[in-house]
Amino acid sequence: MRGLVAFMAALLFAGCPVDEAAREGDEKFPLEPHYLIPQYGLNAEKREQGLEQIATGVSTGKDGALSQPINFSHNIHAGRLGMDCQYCHSEARRSIHGGVPPLQTCMNCHQHVKTDSPEVLKIHEHYCDEPPCIVTPGDHGPIVPDEARPIAWNKVHDLPDYVNFAHNRHVRAGVECTECHGQVSMQGRPEMVPVVTQDENWVFHTAYEEKVTTVMARETNMQMGWCLDCHAAHPSIDTNYGSYADLRRAELKDCWTCHK
Repeated sequence: MRGLVAFMAALLFAGCPVDEAAREGDEKFPLEPHYLIPQYGLNAEKREQGLEQIATGVSTGKDGALSQPINFSHNIHAGRLGMDCQYCHSEARRSIHGGVPPLQTCMNCHQHVKTDSPEVLKIHEHYCDEPPCIVTPGDHGPIVPDEARPIAWNKVHDLPDYVNFAHNRHVRAGVECTECHGQVSMQGRPEMVPVVTQDENWVFHTAYEEKVTTVMARETNMQMGWCLDCHAAHPSIDTNYGSYADLRRAELKDCWTCHK
């Protein structure tokens, strides 16, 4: 028996030499470089393909804003109307994800408000497929039509998969939404854009109307150093932990805090 164990051990440690250079280009053994630290801004080709290791959103600022299926305005809802962020993003206080509002949340108001707006009609089309839609109450909340389809928003604030971020822990700690997401109430501000129409005499007319051209742009880089700066100095740590604040700051610098 002892001889068998020794034989198996010899096989295990001897192994088979792998000539990686010979496997280059072999589809069955794709070779990808692995970096201990994520690479930022070093590979223009990967950046253009959206493969660079960086929080998604294409780039920070209006020029890199992603297109969205509906020209939603945070400026109108959170700014002019003063709606609380968590009225729509209610999952942020109880889940690791901030989440997007379900169609029912939008329809609570927009079954009656601005139903002639082309953008609001897109919500109706997703909800009942034949606008205008009316929400039908049921015993356990509104009855969602069978033909309802969720809106496929493009994520702007999206961390890499190797980062474990929990919205609920930060909300309970007292971190404000704007500290990570920027001045959201200023996002999606309507701009005056030219609209060209043609009358029955084939004469073109140009008019200007308010239109949302940029729904959401990422304002912060969301890289690791930015997170660590906050973990080191955020006033909520003193408020929540008192005399143990320094110990908590040391814990928040540990790799396992964000990388499980």
